[in-house]
Amino acid sequence: MRTTFRAAPACVLAFLAAALPAVAQAPGYQQLDNRQIFAEFHAEVLTSVNDLMARWGDAWAEDRIDDLMDLYWENAVLVPPQGAPPARGQRAIRTWLEENLGDMGGMEAFMLDFDASGGMATVFGNYLLQRDGNAATLSTGPVVTVYLLRGRTWKIRSQMFTPN
Repeated sequence: MRTTFRAAPACVLAFLAAALPAVAQAPGYQQLDNRQIFAEFHAEVLTSVNDLMARWGDAWAEDRIDDLMDLYWENAVLVPPQGAPPARGQRAIRTWLEENLGDMGGMEAFMLDFDASGGMATVFGNYLLQRDGNAATLSTGPVVTVYLLRGRTWKIRSQMFTPN
């Protein structure tokens, strides 16, 4: 003779429902605030992006193309500061840097806005480019940079300089 227990699913659900509030109220259990988690995530990403921006600025100032290339993903896109056509992929970005970086002079980028979600972060800001150390050839404008996280590494996916 076969016996079925139709009340079993209801009993399991009742047990789980009773256990959940007990866990949430257990001594030593700290319920996490979503706002705190979000703020900590943003702070961690912002720290990583600031570090990457500093390394980018140093490499640009010293014409270290190999170091710059380490900061871009293989499929990155660079829209250069002087309004040249976009350079798509590391080979095209390297070619543009080899042809132009020596004449570009110092570059400063200023972060005005930042946001991050999951494995993507965006930075909006302004740049100031002084060509050949000559203030008369100053170029400024907005810059937007998109960073992607792969594994534990943040790198530049897209970077667009728009001259004023």
